Amino acid sequence: MLTLTQIKSKFKPNTPIFLSDLENKNKIFSDMLRKSFSRMAKTGELKRFQKGIYYIPEKTIFGKSSLNPADVIRRKYLSDDKNQYGVLTGLALLNKWGLTTQVPNVIKISTNNETNRKRQVQIGGQPVILRRSRTPITNENVTLIEFLEALSSIDFNNVEQINNLRTYLKSQNFSRSLLDQVLIAYPKRIYQKLVESGMIYDFA
Repeated sequence: MLTLTQIKSKFKPNTPIFLSDLENKNKIFSDMLRKSFSRMAKTGELKRFQKGIYYIPEKTIFGKSSLNPADVIRRKYLSDDKNQYGVLTGLALLNKWGLTTQVPNVIKISTNNETNRKRQVQIGGQPVILRRSRTPITNENVTLIEFLEALSSIDFNNVEQINNLRTYLKSQNFSRSLLDQVLIAYPKRIYQKLVESGMIYDFA
């Protein structure tokens, strides 16, 4: 069973700790782990963010620190800073790339860490729509997948959006072979957009 000292050696303060990452197939161990974390939360050694998610709080002039929901979303569904396993989609992605000033009320994510075709969850009060990734997301293909997701979301009547996306595409030097590997998982309309816009010719 993990002690507080062991937890502190594995996790920095104010970073999400997911019990699902620590549990194993042994039900007795899992039950003990949850009880242990619940006990440490009651004593204030840990704080419970929401069910199954804890963190080590820091003392501030305002009391104990709070966990940022954005950090939970990123760590659970997008990246652990070493490996990429998810991407923002829809307005959230277009906003991230500066292709729109609209800020979505609901964040949409495509991730390897989701088995359902589509599901909505709440992370610290933030609505998040999760989708199972069309194809496994890796460090090697993540930027290309982001590009294809942006391509599927932009307004093709918006010349500025198209030009900005094309400028980004030219700066990346994506290979045609990588595109072929990823594109097979996307609807035909995405390939048609690449052809009709002429962006297909910007792949090396």
